[in-house]
Amino acid sequence: MKKTVQAMLLFIPAAFLVSCASMPSKPDTEINTEKNTVAKIIPINNPLPKGTLELIDGFEEENFWYALGETKSDDYSTDTDTTEEWNSQGDFCAQWSFAKIPENSKASFAIENLVQKDWTDAKALIADINNTCQNPLAILLETQGGPHHIVSRTQEILLGIGENINVYFDLLHEITDENGNQISGLIEKDDIRTISFQIKGKSFSGSVFVDNINLVY
Repeated sequence: MKKTVQAMLLFIPAAFLVSCASMPSKPDTEINTEKNTVAKIIPINNPLPKGTLELIDGFEEENFWYALGETKSDDYSTDTDTTEEWNSQGDFCAQWSFAKIPENSKASFAIENLVQKDWTDAKALIADINNTCQNPLAILLETQGGPHHIVSRTQEILLGIGENINVYFDLLHEITDENGNQISGLIEKDDIRTISFQIKGKSFSGSVFVDNINLVY
């Protein structure tokens, strides 16, 4: 398992940004999912935010995730596994697969019994996601807090085709409940029992590679 690190904003030289012409050239460490709108044109390539990172999963050990579609007929996820086919750090990543997703449907990939249950001081969750599909994908993070597993959801993020690095899931703003109503923040955030990534909207069948999931404090 990768060690927790203290992450400071990385300076990105202007030459590096030539391949990302539509991205702002000025570094910005504020955790703001508006940065992710660039995914409408190219994959996300955000800088690391300032703060402390706590690793949720680097996928260097066994697979702890499962596809909700294995037990729910209205979910189009089909399988989870680890693979060496791609990584953003270490040797392994997750591979999450899904069937063809109809419009207004989803494919969900979840983990339970988190080591990091108290998210009270967390500002964001970040992850590296390689979209291997031939179309952009919308994705959000869902948390279930407390003994009653009360649902909170982040804003949807649009992933470009290919590698999306440091995708920010803002845990402080634009949070909604399971009915889509805006709420002030994650419910029961001091006792997060389950989290899931939900790929939303119409898509062909395919898979995403996921690596380096961290909480940001």
